[in-house]
Amino acid sequence: MASLLIAEPVRRHPPGVQPGGSLPGLFTIEADGVIQSVDSHDLLARICGENPARAEAVRAGIRAVGAGQADAFSLEFPCGLPDREKRMRLMATPYRQGAVEGVLLTHTGAGAAQDAPAHNQAYKMEALGRLTGGVAHDFANLVTLISGYSDLLLNRMGAHDPSRPELEEIRRAAARGAAVTAQILDFIRKQVALPTIVQLNALVAEMLTLLRPIIGEHISLALTPDPGLGSVKADFAQMTRVVMNLVLNARDAMPRGGSIGIRTANMQLGADARHRLPPGRYVMLEISDTGIGMDRETLSQIFQPFFTTKNGAGTGLGLSTVHRIVEQAGGGIWARSEPGRGTTFTICLPRAGQDRKIPPPRSLLCAPGMGTETILLAEDEESVRKLLKHLLDAGGYRVLEAADGRDALRQFERHAGSIDLLLTDVIMPGLNGRDLAEKAMASKPGLKVIYMSGYADDVLVNAGPLGPGTSFLGKPLNLDVLSAHIREVLDPPAVQ
Repeated sequence: MASLLIAEPVRRHPPGVQPGGSLPGLFTIEADGVIQSVDSHDLLARICGENPARAEAVRAGIRAVGAGQADAFSLEFPCGLPDREKRMRLMATPYRQGAVEGVLLTHTGAGAAQDAPAHNQAYKMEALGRLTGGVAHDFANLVTLISGYSDLLLNRMGAHDPSRPELEEIRRAAARGAAVTAQILDFIRKQVALPTIVQLNALVAEMLTLLRPIIGEHISLALTPDPGLGSVKADFAQMTRVVMNLVLNARDAMPRGGSIGIRTANMQLGADARHRLPPGRYVMLEISDTGIGMDRETLSQIFQPFFTTKNGAGTGLGLSTVHRIVEQAGGGIWARSEPGRGTTFTICLPRAGQDRKIPPPRSLLCAPGMGTETILLAEDEESVRKLLKHLLDAGGYRVLEAADGRDALRQFERHAGSIDLLLTDVIMPGLNGRDLAEKAMASKPGLKVIYMSGYADDVLVNAGPLGPGTSFLGKPLNLDVLSAHIREVLDPPAVQ
């Protein structure tokens, strides 16, 4: 499947181009992420073959979507290309991501009938993933504002302030919104893992507060942690999605109520073919329920993409996503179940080196004297920029604000000698955060950079891996995490 993006809105015609003329700004996005400009007449001729009427119908459909006259346009026709399937399916839908706005044109071969359901679902999910990109980015900024200002107010309040319970509920609601959105995005876009040292006991304990209101009062939820549990190396956000998905599946298996148990333990695996894992030290996470269970045939298919037992209410991607996340972390997952006797999912992840005690979290928000360095803050969302500047000012930093990438580059050129850290959003109009950072680091080698974005793949997939002295924080931002992360990046490592 290829995707074509008309990056310039069709409804705003460039100077000299009248309605009904050529399509503006047509680009092709290759499989490796490279975007190339192409001639619209040549491309549509290749897709539509020697059929001017069909090509004009496609152009008219694209214009209608771009002008807001239609929600979508689709057409299926004989392909006519020797190296493709016999038929081609084409669809045009509105597109918006950051400053880019236009029409997304996707085309795919219409294959054999027996492959159609899964193929169509994959096609829909890819299109959905692209179309939700801009919405997710904006929503991440909104959640950052809600949780960020809640954190600032909670930090100022006394422990017995009468307004504290209500504000804590707002903060928890923001956390739920962030978690649910992250889960949806992981279903529809394959995220890049950002592994860190994770303590599963702490992760699950934090998740319980989020999960209890979601699963309902008719289901009990209990954690039995191993107090000496080792740590693992995994993506923290993705592991929260694993826990959430398995717990919500367990809830759905108990419509009349029941219990969910979560257990952690250290494990030593030998050469056992059932586990399909190398021998060694592992950390186990087990989630069990007392629900309706599954028969052997159902159990054999649960990790297959698009397989679901929810009669159309589910995407069939939840357990497939869980399976991918666990394998990506070097672990394994398996399930045991019987009809009427519940289900148990067992996850084993490699234990991460030498275990170390994690100090209890402490609030760094607005801590006077936390820093004295100069930070160039590039964020196009004004409300988020104000929140971050407020936090950094309170910590003692000198903050240079920039409303977009080009503004940040101008400020960098004026103050390059005094800037210690570039804190930049990735998606910005004019000049994106990655290009900004590359230009700045070319002028000042060794400049420290922290990227912020609603998508990890904005930085890692589309622009390549991060270089030395750079790091990434996903939105919605946790201000305590940001505060601590800034110090980790700025402070030199301790000499052993």
